[in-house]
Amino acid sequence: MRSAQAYIGALAIMDAPQPDSRIPYHRPAMLAEVLDLLAPRRGERAVDLTTGTGGHALALSEQLGSDGLLVGIDADQQALSVARQRLTEAARSPFQLFHCRFSDAGEAVGQAGVEGFDVALADLGVGTHQLDDPARGFAFDSQSRLDMRFDTSEGTTAWDVVNRTSEQELADIFFTFGEERYSRQIAAAICRRRSREPIDTPMQLAELIKGVVARRSSRRTWRIHPATRVAMAIRIAVNDELGQLDALLDALPALLAHGGRAALITYHSIEARRVKQAWLEQQRQGILEIITKHVVKPSDEEVRENPRVRSAQLRAARKP
Repeated sequence: MRSAQAYIGALAIMDAPQPDSRIPYHRPAMLAEVLDLLAPRRGERAVDLTTGTGGHALALSEQLGSDGLLVGIDADQQALSVARQRLTEAARSPFQLFHCRFSDAGEAVGQAGVEGFDVALADLGVGTHQLDDPARGFAFDSQSRLDMRFDTSEGTTAWDVVNRTSEQELADIFFTFGEERYSRQIAAAICRRRSREPIDTPMQLAELIKGVVARRSSRRTWRIHPATRVAMAIRIAVNDELGQLDALLDALPALLAHGGRAALITYHSIEARRVKQAWLEQQRQGILEIITKHVVKPSDEEVRENPRVRSAQLRAARKP
């Protein structure tokens, strides 16, 4: 077994980046509910498929103890470097971390030498360290270049999507991934604007969308920012989130040992439907057994303390 200081995968141990002290720790969502459903025990093997800055991972490690093993996976290399430091300082179990996406989780697990996990967790929300870092290009008030990639080392950026995608494709992205009712009007406005000059920042994009919605809607105040759905749609497209989720749902049963438990936290209806439908089909086939008869939602107290979890839904399943 590798030591608790190991950091494996796409990054060599010697090349593991030092964590940025400015990155805030992401508060783990629905932690008590996750631990209750997964019931991790001493000596078990757990995989946190969205390790982030290590909040859930540390809690799992506490339950696994020195006889257990924690494997962490994340597409965000910056967050993973923070998790590495936190786990090195405080983990109660040996751990291994891998920089990869869901579609590569099987290969990472192969490197870890685990044939089946007793516990698996994926929290599909965007991390505080991503939302609150202006340089990542998620926040509406950011004046940095549009980015929105979870893995900043490669791939198409939000700037590419906004400034290089055809009007029809943009409208399809906004409607399909964001369920945005003004998708065509917003896509047309973006194309008119970028014909004069590029749309470089989240702030520029958000103000443009706000103007379109204000002209189309009789409302002048909104519960959420008018650009929320479009920003979510762009982020989903940039990171191929639904394709990656499908890859995870396909791979998850094989990652679990018999009797292994899995929990997934979703934050919008498109994700939730995919998880629900996939697990119902896998249950019909006898591959998984759903153990949450109804979705579990965060407590009122947690929502007051951390409003970003207000739309979270937790589901859990077990491998027979």
